[in-house]
Amino acid sequence: MTAKRRGKLSPTVGRDEVLRDSRGRVIDDDYVTGAVEDAIAYVRGRGRPSLSESGESPLIRVRVSRDLDVAVREAANRAGTSVSEWVRTALERAASG
Repeated sequence: MTAKRRGKLSPTVGRDEVLRDSRGRVIDDDYVTGAVEDAIAYVRGRGRPSLSESGESPLIRVRVSRDLDVAVREAANRAGTSVSEWVRTALERAASG
């Protein structure tokens, strides 16, 4: 959807000019700061929650044989968990010795 152009576009806004959004709200520094914070919160809120305290969850992709895939899926099913959770648990156990 394209907004209708109202008036002539200008690269600058005059000191006495008041800009408003489509709802009539004044666009000032506080408005822009709030809009940026809302956009960042929206983007960060998407997707799955982080598994790390740092906020990032690195993704490790590996190729496995069909037999191993079946075995892992069956083991996860027996454990009553997702494949991802089962693999994370197995990797944590292997990495901790």
